Amino acid sequence: MAYEFYWISGSPNAWRVMLALEIKGLSYVSHRLDPGKREHKTPEFIALNPHGKVPVLKDGDFVIYESIAILAYLEQKHPQPALFGRTPEETGHIWQRVFEVMNHARDSINNGVVRPLIRGQAKQSGDAIKTAARNVQDALKWVEAILADTHYLAGNTISAADVTFVPIIQGLIRAGRRDDAVELKLGLDDIHNVYPHIAKWLGRIEALPAYEKAYPPHWRNA
Repeated sequence: MAYEFYWISGSPNAWRVMLALEIKGLSYVSHRLDPGKREHKTPEFIALNPHGKVPVLKDGDFVIYESIAILAYLEQKHPQPALFGRTPEETGHIWQRVFEVMNHARDSINNGVVRPLIRGQAKQSGDAIKTAARNVQDALKWVEAILADTHYLAGNTISAADVTFVPIIQGLIRAGRRDDAVELKLGLDDIHNVYPHIAKWLGRIEALPAYEKAYPPHWRNA
């Protein structure tokens, strides 16, 4: 029986799960929700996730939400190709990186910079977005230093750490090129040149067939 996957195009949380599904070559029935119609707030969807958020994965009668929890679930059911390592040391290192991304990089990027930009609120946010942008630069320097010594965030093979971070940084790159971001001089419009190791890492991931399959469809012509 194929999985049922509920998602919204462009959601970084849903995107990372779709990446994992595609990397592992798993079959699933796609349920793309329209946030403009608030399809993620319908009684039917709330019955799946009381928080009314994507992603949600349905496996027969079993329903799971929260993107990192879904990644861990898929790894247990389909351990190959491994996204959480093959040894206790690898697994611990990958989980450490996942939590570093989620706890130390995501908030400044998503809440501090990306959301104000995509919602047209950047200029109204005053100095807050500039402070967040400086924190983002610190996070990017941290990632750049890691990738100077290894091909991926937790070693020389792709892992859950990369799957977790790719949607976050791609959203940042997209938002950082907006006119209001450039006008505010946030310094986020040329990430590929400023951070060459990040650029090479992104190139490796973008070359994967799974990346193309999981790419947000509404971004293709935008």
